[in-house]
Amino acid sequence: MHFFKENDLSREEDKYIRFIAYDTLIDFDEKSLPVLSEFDHFINSSILILPMQFVARKGGHEEDYYSSGGKGIVMYVSATEHYIILYDEQMPDAEIRWTLSKLLYLVKSGIAYEKPDVFHYADRPNNEVHCEAFAYQFTCPDAILAECKINSASNIIEHCKIPFSYANIKSKLLETSTRIKSLQLAEKTLINNFQHYIKNFKLEHQIKLNKI
Repeated sequence: MHFFKENDLSREEDKYIRFIAYDTLIDFDEKSLPVLSEFDHFINSSILILPMQFVARKGGHEEDYYSSGGKGIVMYVSATEHYIILYDEQMPDAEIRWTLSKLLYLVKSGIAYEKPDVFHYADRPNNEVHCEAFAYQFTCPDAILAECKINSASNIIEHCKIPFSYANIKSKLLETSTRIKSLQLAEKTLINNFQHYIKNFKLEHQIKLNKI
């Protein structure tokens, strides 16, 4: 596993990846943690997410037909102008969420579009650092974690539902994370979308404190 560090990216790369992560959350109308609470569905009219095993069965193949795809794969299908994302449904939900997030970077960054009609792999991308940086911001957006004061690995696991190793790294990244002025509008929109979740989170947290 690659241990991503913020200094793996230039400041411009960091800003760009945070922006597309926030923009993707807004585009997908995510309003609470964990994101991608359902895996088998259309995200929008152009992105279809399905288990490899389901697609194999529907195609009349053995369930391990896409096993060479590892944890997950994505393809831009030029004939229909849509993306198909396939994942291994035998993984734990937290690993599925992380895998899908990395694949979504390949969609939203334009990488899959630029090389259509071939599968791109979640666990063998050429730009692993960028995929992971996107996943850290998409599954655990800094703006929302700051509003809810979620910063420990245990709290990140509880609320963001990502694997422990990544939650542990995210908690360390938060220690040095800074807000980027040019992303204020995207952050404001994202926080507004999560407003109900944030309000309930703070209320539940206060109730727990009162019981101590």
